[in-house]
Amino acid sequence: MKKLVLPAVLLIAPLLASCATGGSPDEPASTAPPPAAAGEVHWSYDGEEGPDEWGHLAADFAACEAGDAQSPIDLPDHADEKLTDHPRISASPTVGESVDTGHTIQLVPDGDASEIEWKDNEFDLAQVHFHMPSEHTVEGRALDAEFHFVHSTEDGQVLVLGVLAREGDAENEDWQPFIDGAAEPGTDDLPIDVAAMLPADPTFEEYAGSLTTPPCTEGVDWVIYHEPIELSAEQIAVLKAAYDDNARPVQPQGDREAYEGTITLSQN
Repeated sequence: MKKLVLPAVLLIAPLLASCATGGSPDEPASTAPPPAAAGEVHWSYDGEEGPDEWGHLAADFAACEAGDAQSPIDLPDHADEKLTDHPRISASPTVGESVDTGHTIQLVPDGDASEIEWKDNEFDLAQVHFHMPSEHTVEGRALDAEFHFVHSTEDGQVLVLGVLAREGDAENEDWQPFIDGAAEPGTDDLPIDVAAMLPADPTFEEYAGSLTTPPCTEGVDWVIYHEPIELSAEQIAVLKAAYDDNARPVQPQGDREAYEGTITLSQN
């Protein structure tokens, strides 16, 4: 797998087409300034470029305000609706590089780290990144952090495995390579063992949502593990020192349903 350096969530072709705006009815469209490209627009997690303003920063960001299937959301402790079709994960240990995107730290695999087969699609892992505190809440409660394993298909469909994290007593050795990369962005040859990094309990909550950073593209399948992982206070502190308060607020759920299922995991 060719190494990819991706933005805060994923550098892919937009899943939905965006529309450029022209001039007003009284002025030719050619005189209106072109909308800024999404990659050129500065955004942040507070102030005039924060989440409440994302939809106004660029035409490509319109879904951040106008979308009706945005992420994150508040999840139930256990969803009432149950899935009968379960995803299958095939994981292979590999190595990768830590990348500072300006909004989070990514761990980008050099090789095939994991593949998810679901809904007649094959999703490959592109990168892992974190948010602090967690973006998704459970029964209104945020956890200490949240990790996103961003997977995509060749035609640009996206599935994100979400792993919530809370502070525990002991160091989590399986997550230490990610912590090392957060401490020193640009570090290469960091071990990535997806099977070891995921929670032992295969139960998850699934729903249809969006990217949680601009352009907030919808059509993203979210699979959030029910069981959080635990990190030591020292590991949490390293993440906090890298990026603190880089979580988008919870978005309206609307009429979307959350479903509960289980994942089958195999190690290659």
